[in-house]
Amino acid sequence: MNPAAYGVPTGGWGGNRATANLPSLFPDLTGTMDKRSLFYTPGQSEAINSISTFTDGYPSVKFQNVTSQGLLPAGAATFCTTSFPLFRLAEQYLIRAESVLRGGTGSTQAQALADYNILRDRASDTTVSYEASSIGLPDILNERARELSWECFRRTDLIRYGQFTSSSYLWPWKGGVASGTGVDAHFNLFPLPASDLNVNPNLTQNPGYGN
Repeated sequence: MNPAAYGVPTGGWGGNRATANLPSLFPDLTGTMDKRSLFYTPGQSEAINSISTFTDGYPSVKFQNVTSQGLLPAGAATFCTTSFPLFRLAEQYLIRAESVLRGGTGSTQAQALADYNILRDRASDTTVSYEASSIGLPDILNERARELSWECFRRTDLIRYGQFTSSSYLWPWKGGVASGTGVDAHFNLFPLPASDLNVNPNLTQNPGYGN
């Protein structure tokens, strides 16, 4: 990859790659069916056999440090100046749809499907129908992965669905194993920082992390 083409003219970091689970959620990698399929694939292999080999895995190019005209923003150098989204309407649609599928009464099944298809319609080419006729909770989880990739939601999503530590859902290198493996459930919680424990004797370390 040419760092300057992505708005980092004097540097770049060779680490931003997706495991095979993310690209496999898209119908194709060209973006024809789903414009959110944003991966750099030339010279890359889908599988990450060596974490230290940058050509292993598909880098996500969802975020680029350029303007809407493809130009470098003012002051661009080694570090990115791209704003990071915190709240998006798309996430609110997915939250409402999931709440209904989990038994919430603030909306309807029909509205949940409509919310889901709003995102699918926006993501697809206008000549290709990408709408679903029915959805379940697994569809919402997958749609969140497509819509919210690289926006720091995946960990909490998988915890909410009971898939972060269990062996019911694996990804490459989960648990430090190339094919993926389940891990102990205490990893659903982070450990409390030692600095916090040292200054506040009322705190107790989360289970599984020692005293």
